[in-house]
Amino acid sequence: MEAMDFTREQLAQYILNNAKDSVIDKIKALLEKEDETVAYTIQGQPLTKKEYTSHIETISQKIDDGAKTFTSKEVKEYVMNRKARLG
Repeated sequence: MEAMDFTREQLAQYILNNAKDSVIDKIKALLEKEDETVAYTIQGQPLTKKEYTSHIETISQKIDDGAKTFTSKEVKEYVMNRKARLG
């Protein structure tokens, strides 16, 4: 079978004109899966895969731009000594 080369609009039209209901159901399931929650923010807000990927890319860019980072050991020490700082 030869690969088809479609623009978005051509693909949409092809699907409308040719796809069986079973194929449409599979496409719908795929699109719905893209919108599923894959992570949560610290505030408890859900993130889709697209939002999570964007969030990680933003963090990576900030690090590339010189943002301070911490090792696991530094984070653990900070958490473990939190009460001493607050007291």
